[in-house]
Amino acid sequence: MFDYLDRPAVNSMDSTLTPNRDLRKVIETNTGAESNLCWACGSCDNECPVNVATNRLSPRKIVRLANYGLLDELIVEPEIWYCLTCYRCFDACPNRVKPVEVIQFVREEALRRKIVRWDMLQSYKKLFGRFQRVRWQATDRCLNGGLDSVSEEQWYKWLDTPVELPRTKITPKSVGDRTVYFRQATPDSNIALCLTCSECTNCCPVFYERSIFDPQATIRMVNMGLTEELLSSPSIWLCISCGRCSQACTQTVKGRELIARLRRMAIDGGHVSTQLPYALKKADKLIYPRLLDEIDACLGFSNGKMPISNTA
Repeated sequence: MFDYLDRPAVNSMDSTLTPNRDLRKVIETNTGAESNLCWACGSCDNECPVNVATNRLSPRKIVRLANYGLLDELIVEPEIWYCLTCYRCFDACPNRVKPVEVIQFVREEALRRKIVRWDMLQSYKKLFGRFQRVRWQATDRCLNGGLDSVSEEQWYKWLDTPVELPRTKITPKSVGDRTVYFRQATPDSNIALCLTCSECTNCCPVFYERSIFDPQATIRMVNMGLTEELLSSPSIWLCISCGRCSQACTQTVKGRELIARLRRMAIDGGHVSTQLPYALKKADKLIYPRLLDEIDACLGFSNGKMPISNTA
């Protein structure tokens, strides 16, 4: 029987690549990613928020490598660790190919072969959480004038400084106020059905600290009529519109649609500039490349490759 688990990991991206039917079958069996259905149309690349900001993560490339059975090449590929697991690539795919399933399987294999150690994985996870602080601070700057650059000192200060929850006392408004202002404005979001079970929070790929972004907290604030606090907050702009909260909710509360509506209301109501979405895209191009560089350093990548010492 073919034993793929005992094959050594190699840095073979510089050599001729030979498709492996056995490994292709192993990847597909373990992932159900339907990688053989990929047309290489690029819809996933165009939808990936990391790729849009950095041009350094191609779900299409990962799927193509999987389709050729190139597992040894995949497990030493830095791009598998850049993914946010937001599933936006899957949503965009006309053939419903699942790049994230491939990525998660390959990550597990990299851990099993000790290409990435457990302590490195823990540091990696903490880095993603700290990066949300950077996103919050960058968004706050965009709300208050703009962000043209991020110095190294500023970057590490933002990474290491938690965002504090508002210290002011928040008093819910009357039922009449919130009914007029929110529930008529968001009739299809089903926000009144929220049970605060935290399903949305648990599946959100960018939730790490409640003070930064928490879909459940956002829904609760909507139900309490806290309009001014929400519409002027950086938090609603940290959602990456993946829709995982909407998919996970057993009460059919539509978190993604709700936040999209809140953003529209913030712009229409003059709470934020109409240019904010463009400023945020510019900010992403400043901070996401730094994140990927930090991931490279955290996991020991050098010049876009895993060092030979890690793969031996």
